Amino acid sequence: MNSKQSAAERKKYLLSIVFRSLVSTGILSFLFFKVDWAKIATVAQRANPVDIVLGIFFGGGQVFFSSIRWKILLQTQGIFISGAKAFELTLIGQFFNAFLLGSTGGDIVRIYYIIQLYPEKKTAGSLSVIYDRVVGLLGLVLIGLLLALNFFYLFQANPITRHAVWIFLVVTLIILLLFGLILFFPSLFSVVRLQKKKSSFFSNPSFNNLFDAIRRYRHGKKENLLALIYSFASHGSTLIMAYFATLSLNLEIPFLYLAATLAIVSVLISIPITISGLGIREGLIVVFFHLLGIKTEPALSFSLLVFAMSLFWSLVGGIVYLRYKKSRFNDTVHR
Repeated sequence: MNSKQSAAERKKYLLSIVFRSLVSTGILSFLFFKVDWAKIATVAQRANPVDIVLGIFFGGGQVFFSSIRWKILLQTQGIFISGAKAFELTLIGQFFNAFLLGSTGGDIVRIYYIIQLYPEKKTAGSLSVIYDRVVGLLGLVLIGLLLALNFFYLFQANPITRHAVWIFLVVTLIILLLFGLILFFPSLFSVVRLQKKKSSFFSNPSFNNLFDAIRRYRHGKKENLLALIYSFASHGSTLIMAYFATLSLNLEIPFLYLAATLAIVSVLISIPITISGLGIREGLIVVFFHLLGIKTEPALSFSLLVFAMSLFWSLVGGIVYLRYKKSRFNDTVHR
């Protein structure tokens, strides 16, 4: 029975990968044949390298602030690692997020390494990574919500941007609702209530550890606030990086409009219908930029440039991963 379930799950996973790959390929192919690549080459040649370097520098701030946020969430669970170690593992996560299918590969790797460091706190360490992702997403939707409302009427001018904004608002509402239930209605997730059902499933020690870990986050008001502040700082660094990309390409885009667009797009590409958002990200950015009179080629050039700038830190993460893997191997040999 287990082998049949495992085979069915593998088949389902492969089918989802094929479907998402087809969606990404379809959208990218449409853009590929629609754009004038000679114009994109011209736009790229005129790019200001100084602005690109400055943008990459601020892109590193995203990794830095994210690592501090995770460190705080780990401390809430009684897991103490240095800031350098948190930064190192966050960089490694960036590398795997970029080069594995899907956007959760880096999370899985971070879970693996934190369990290696603290095997006695598997549940708490794993939850810290998941909760880190949730708090990061919460910060993003709050930024997007504030700015989307500011440009709401402009976004209604195009059917694609109109639907994108409404989907974003629905996703935002769901996220805020779930987060609010966890923080303000803890009785819904009480271990005691579950155990009263006299189910051995919920009285399992693993579930007790999980609910204990959730309780720590629920009561860690100060830690939640700090984590949210660092989420804003992390996303702010990414937005500044993107703004330098617009300066490099001489695109006249107001910063707040750019921030609203990228926040909405980033939330929508987290919906797993393509591979790491490929295709949807490029397509949406093109349409949102059209509202400002920016043509397809400069808009696509911007999307590709931002991707390349963020990829720089993923490659740095790859180098850190090789060093980290080698040092752990040497430690094992010396033992």
